[in-house]
Amino acid sequence: MLRLTSRVAIALAVVCFSMITPAGSGHCEGIVTGGLDAPETGYTLGPNLLVNGDLRSGLQGWTLNPSCFSLEGSGDAASLRLQQPCAQPYPFAQNALKCPPGMYTISAEIKTQTNITVPKRLGGTRIRLIEIPANKWAMTKPVVGTTDWTTVVKAHAEVADGSVGSFRAETVGPVAGTSWFRKLLLQSELPPPLETYLLYPNYRGMMFSDQSQVARVSIDVKPPADTTMAQLHVKLEVTDSAGKVLSTNRLSPPANGSTVATIDMGSLPPGQYRLQEYLEGSGDKRIFTPSSYTIVKVSSETRAKMKAWIDADNIIHMGGRQRFVIGLYDTTGYALRPAPYIPRLTAIAKAPINLMINYFIANGRADVIYPYTEAMEPFGIFYLATVSAFFPEMGAYPIWARAGNVPPDQVITQYAKGLAGDSRVVGYYTCDECASERQPRTFHQYGLIKQNDPASITFAVENYPNEYQFWRDTVDVLGVDPYVLGTRFPESYVGDLTRKVIGAVHGARPVWTVIQFFWQNRLSHFPTEQELHDMSWMAITEGARGVFYWSYGLRGLDWGKRDPVLRQQRYDELVNVTRGISALEPVLLAQDSPVLSANSASGTVITKEKDLKDGSRYLISYNHSGDSLTASFTLRRPAHAVSVEGENRSIAPDQGGSGFKDTYAPFQAHVYKID
Repeated sequence: MLRLTSRVAIALAVVCFSMITPAGSGHCEGIVTGGLDAPETGYTLGPNLLVNGDLRSGLQGWTLNPSCFSLEGSGDAASLRLQQPCAQPYPFAQNALKCPPGMYTISAEIKTQTNITVPKRLGGTRIRLIEIPANKWAMTKPVVGTTDWTTVVKAHAEVADGSVGSFRAETVGPVAGTSWFRKLLLQSELPPPLETYLLYPNYRGMMFSDQSQVARVSIDVKPPADTTMAQLHVKLEVTDSAGKVLSTNRLSPPANGSTVATIDMGSLPPGQYRLQEYLEGSGDKRIFTPSSYTIVKVSSETRAKMKAWIDADNIIHMGGRQRFVIGLYDTTGYALRPAPYIPRLTAIAKAPINLMINYFIANGRADVIYPYTEAMEPFGIFYLATVSAFFPEMGAYPIWARAGNVPPDQVITQYAKGLAGDSRVVGYYTCDECASERQPRTFHQYGLIKQNDPASITFAVENYPNEYQFWRDTVDVLGVDPYVLGTRFPESYVGDLTRKVIGAVHGARPVWTVIQFFWQNRLSHFPTEQELHDMSWMAITEGARGVFYWSYGLRGLDWGKRDPVLRQQRYDELVNVTRGISALEPVLLAQDSPVLSANSASGTVITKEKDLKDGSRYLISYNHSGDSLTASFTLRRPAHAVSVEGENRSIAPDQGGSGFKDTYAPFQAHVYKID
């Protein structure tokens, strides 16, 4: 108890890392971070593309069942009235617009006098953009029981190449009563004329003295109307904290508008600097100014005082060393001392878990976390504190804060200050499958965390594939959870989404993939050990710097509590998979380097290659297709032996050791060690 008391006192007194010893001693030096200074100046919206979306021309342009829908009012007061029950069990009104490929925002005003027989989060009235023939859609949240007009919006609704979008006003779930729709809109999202993204430094704008002193910025230019690319140039300006201009670079964008600019900051002393870009036209007329970045030049010795940070290879450092993240979601109740947590953590630690997220610990104050992390310490497990949806209108807002009307900024500030001195709390879980509408507030939250716990990381998991790019400067690590079992997506979708997230961050931020470890629905099943293996290595092959598993707790492994033998069997399968990953951690942390000169199944068998300094070579691979196949690999230098990691088998190389071949079941992953 004395140690806990000391830990609480230290944690509340500091805003950067103290390496806490049993005696509670430590040292601390202020750490300053940078990054994007303000939310990006985003897209603008074009005109309403719907045919008669304002209903001023009655029902022209709408296909509907007249027993369900009718026009009510006229002019500005016109609305589409839906009365249920009617001849259609799930009625909808579809607009005549055939929406071409692009990104769109859909919106409307809805009011209802309805009753539903399913949970409110599932049933009600909504609008939706359906993508045909891809059979995908974007929709607003259902509205139910709102007697006043309520605005609903869904941004970043994508119609992909080769598809056409259709707009509908509709109900979801069994609904009875009356609903009204008005001011229905579908608008193109028009990107700004200049988009910039800081590629390096890649962690909170921190440029350490022993790393590269050349900043890199991605530049994308889209000429405004009546302007050609040849008339434009981009100016990059570095200023000091007093606003004095220290350097200015100008570049002319290439024909496609995309390039990478470099800024040599080697001659500048330690301190804070602002990097601002401008799009200028003829006569240096300023056309557009995106949000600026702050770059902080710091001594390499600063890292010794940081409990967590991310290096230029997108690898997290925890406990003073590089780690490939093997994470687990869990759900436990509160305890005021470490002992009650130990049996569960002992069972979890059969797998080489090094990072945990626990939703159930989020509702207490920061001091509730200390006994939990103290119990984790002997197992070498670090912790991400959950602050996802810490907004007053959300159900996850802490009970103590809601009861005391504590504003969200104060909650996050107290939380981050309270946890800054806990060496095992390496960061914060800031959003769980959040739509982009929550991104601006999460960006603000990120600023508070950086201010009060600068030597940490933030992690968000997103499941809206069209929105990844909007989160890339809102968190330090972006995650994705492609739960494929029980869905219309093939297992290779795990690799596809991992690749898409890495593309959205230009490979300049870490990406961690959350692997399905639960039974999703009646059409699904609990993943087998082979499926866990294949999905994990798919993500790794595509470039994930960590894998998480959802979940050890409720709705996950704990659904098997009625059969403890089955529950343990399932976890033992995850233990086997994660031990295989952990055993290759040095390989996974090494930089990619070429091993093959040819792959007969290139494009179908996806590979990651590692030629290590000790002469050993590894080929990580998976079959992207749903068909069995045989692939032949030609090596850059001969081999005398090939073994398949985790499969207890070896493959004889071709004559002369020039290569080898192997078979793949659908979506199967193989990891080869080549000697």
